[in-house]
Amino acid sequence: MSVTLLKAFERWDFYSPLDQKLKMVDASDTPFITYDNGIPCFEANMYMLRLLVSVMSRRVKGGTLRTYATHIHHLVRFCYQNKMNFSQLTDSTFTLFVNGLQAERDKFGELARSNNHVVQIAHRCLDFLSFVQNCHDLNNFIGEGNENILRVKIKIYKIQIEGSKHKREVEVISHASVPTKDAVKRRFPVSEESALKLWDYIKTQTNREKRLRDIALYQCLEQLGARITEIHLIKMKDIEDSLNSGTNPHLRLTTLKQRDHDVTRSIPVTRALLVDIQQYINKVRSKIIKRTIGQSNDHGYLFISLTTGHMLQSATLTKYMNIWKGLLGIEGELHPHLYRHAFITNKLKEIILQHKEINSADKFREFLLHTERFKMQLQQWVGQKNPKSLDRYINLVFADLNGYSKTYNAVQLNDSVKIVKRQVQLIRQQLEGREVTMTEGLLLIEQSLSAFERDIAQSLNESK
Repeated sequence: MSVTLLKAFERWDFYSPLDQKLKMVDASDTPFITYDNGIPCFEANMYMLRLLVSVMSRRVKGGTLRTYATHIHHLVRFCYQNKMNFSQLTDSTFTLFVNGLQAERDKFGELARSNNHVVQIAHRCLDFLSFVQNCHDLNNFIGEGNENILRVKIKIYKIQIEGSKHKREVEVISHASVPTKDAVKRRFPVSEESALKLWDYIKTQTNREKRLRDIALYQCLEQLGARITEIHLIKMKDIEDSLNSGTNPHLRLTTLKQRDHDVTRSIPVTRALLVDIQQYINKVRSKIIKRTIGQSNDHGYLFISLTTGHMLQSATLTKYMNIWKGLLGIEGELHPHLYRHAFITNKLKEIILQHKEINSADKFREFLLHTERFKMQLQQWVGQKNPKSLDRYINLVFADLNGYSKTYNAVQLNDSVKIVKRQVQLIRQQLEGREVTMTEGLLLIEQSLSAFERDIAQSLNESK
């Protein structure tokens, strides 16, 4: 592959004090870019190292750098195929490059990428070319003046950063060939019909190890409302702590997109969910680790690759969902983040229905602003600090609740019922396929019912 992720890679800590010993820091999953003939691209990899130093959060960095590497690799390949150096690009050749991005089609004859995607690629490539100019100390290559062979425009945008109340100014290098952005599409939560189709497929996969892992992963995606990378960062220690957290189990999650380092949150979980996770750990994870990397090299992450035993990458589930979408004939969007949208929408709906006095979106916003306890609860659920981030969800909820006045309690119990129903179906399926003995099946049923009974007891106590 032309973009690979470096494993067990370390770099110098550029922020080490000069009067102390030079430190090395973990830089695993840093993208490494090559030309189509396998020769490393010096400029592209130097650019990756510069970005590596400039990005503050190690956890955010992994996915972000991989995206940037994929973007500039389009230009690396273009220059390689046209036998030119980066410094030989002109207005006309860069325009040809952008037009090619817009015109490319997939195997189904559909456009390979939207205008918005082309814009992202073009802007990143122009930033990369600006780096190339500085790296090689070039004159009159890329810039705003007429003397440059690649004339660009410098635009200043103000963007809202999730987790911050303030907007940040961002400088973007653009070019006359960059297309106009598409109209912004509102992303709705995953539909119940699509979610049911996907669940029915996941629970019937023939590969038992993959089925049990994907069941646990899907349940976490649906029940935790976390970003996909936050789910992949769950560790075995987090599960152990959750199992030992007493009558009211909570799970610690890493919160991404925050300015501070090592931000975590603790969210309530059902015991029924923990039963699914335990089954995956006992029947799949421990065996995979033992036969691949060995117990002594266990990295501690919950979700792993079935072939390598390494931490499962967030891009893997996105790739799976794209495959499943086509296989199941699901129309519209289907990707992990839609489950986060659905989770937040449902939680807001449950809160609104518990407060009869809230009968409009405006009243709910006022309630949100003046209820510190609710803000803390909401932050605990989803890891968002800025109440304005919830506006689109609030509007969706009130559109959905139009004419619907039923109120209900025991929010977590609803989640537990759903999971237990699924568990019973899976146990029946395993018994019919002779994957477990009758004794093992009865034990699994007993575990599920025991977890469900405790969830019921907790719900009844909270509703008194």
